[in-house]
Amino acid sequence: MTEQARILVAEDDEISQAIVQQMLGTLGPLELTIVSNGREALIECMARKFDLLIVDRKMPLITGDRLIRQLRTSGNPNAETPIILFSASTAAELKEMGISNMADMVLSKPIRGGEFLGAVRTLVGARAGIRS
Repeated sequence: MTEQARILVAEDDEISQAIVQQMLGTLGPLELTIVSNGREALIECMARKFDLLIVDRKMPLITGDRLIRQLRTSGNPNAETPIILFSASTAAELKEMGISNMADMVLSKPIRGGEFLGAVRTLVGARAGIRS
């Protein structure tokens, strides 16, 4: 039996949290942790390993790009965990800031269901028991 995927969602907007949670619910049983700021996300990431991190770029306390930089350059359990970054910025803006190459996938807001679920399946898919 395959283990449930452990996914962290770091998103400060409650409506976006609910949308992401509802979409992820279509993929089968998941162990989902939702936090509303970058500091909470960093604390969770230091405490345990996740299969996927979903991070909003604009969050209070620690921004999504700062969080990703911290995770990628530290020896924490999630230094190499796949990351989906949500951003309202264009791909060109993110590339200029050096952020787009730190996340595994960058998805623009508003969140598009098919694109988002496809990204989740690509990054964690069968190895974490997510159904197609």
